[in-house]
Amino acid sequence: MSSAMQLSSIPATTDSLAGALEAVNPTESISLLYRILDDPSSSPEALRIKEQAISMLTDLLTQEKKAEELRSLLTQLRPFFSLIPKAKTAKIVRGS
Repeated sequence: MSSAMQLSSIPATTDSLAGALEAVNPTESISLLYRILDDPSSSPEALRIKEQAISMLTDLLTQEKKAEELRSLLTQLRPFFSLIPKAKTAKIVRGS
């Protein structure tokens, strides 16, 4: 799920999610959220944090009018979607 910047992952925790929220600008937030999604952990807590990160990331990409990056994100998320229930996947994809 790497972004174009190819930075190392950061742990999918509430602290890292808060850090993305507090970022100075949308570009920094987007970068941090991609790094959270790159965390290899699949614990229930990490999956929950990643779901929140996806929601935040899709909102930011929409606000920044980055349609192509948003489309690419959905493709990159396919392995993640296999780890969560189909209903949650549908909710994320719909953006609800």
